[in-house]
Amino acid sequence: MQSSYKIPNLLPATEAVLMNDVYLILLYANRIPPHLLISVNGKIFTLSVKGANVDGELPALLSLIRRKNIETIFIQLHVPAFFRTEQLREEIRNCTLAYPRADIGVASCLAPIKDFCHSVYDTDSKDVNLIFDLLPKLQEKNAMRNCYHMNLHLTSNTFEIKRYEVNDVYEAIRNSSLILTT
Repeated sequence: MQSSYKIPNLLPATEAVLMNDVYLILLYANRIPPHLLISVNGKIFTLSVKGANVDGELPALLSLIRRKNIETIFIQLHVPAFFRTEQLREEIRNCTLAYPRADIGVASCLAPIKDFCHSVYDTDSKDVNLIFDLLPKLQEKNAMRNCYHMNLHLTSNTFEIKRYEVNDVYEAIRNSSLILTT
């Protein structure tokens, strides 16, 4: 197994570009694990230990990313011709709301994204446990377009996601849950 997963040809992100289309967002890209979100035409969807967050505002997230200098990757996904934007929003909304919250052994922030990609891009989801399991499946379906970044210092416009295990995800969920209870 490789020690990292490479994302080549990253371009600097601008709010104007990110407000349109569908993006898979890797927030805190250098952390193990990063936090994952989906953006559809400026609305964000994610699952955390606090619960499902649907129809959030991308400009507010971008402001936070800039203010806190959060290393972030935005992977633009192809919008299938037979889907309208509102249908995609409804699909990710339903996928996200299908889970009460991120919890150990139940669901991580990847779960609704995996379901969304299976539904929209027909990706095989049975062996998808981590983000670098999903990305090659999206590539196989030609679903990935341009990749953008904010606050990353890159070599050759390439970013390497450090490999991690499912237990690292569980540990991050456990630590986040502890923060909420203290």
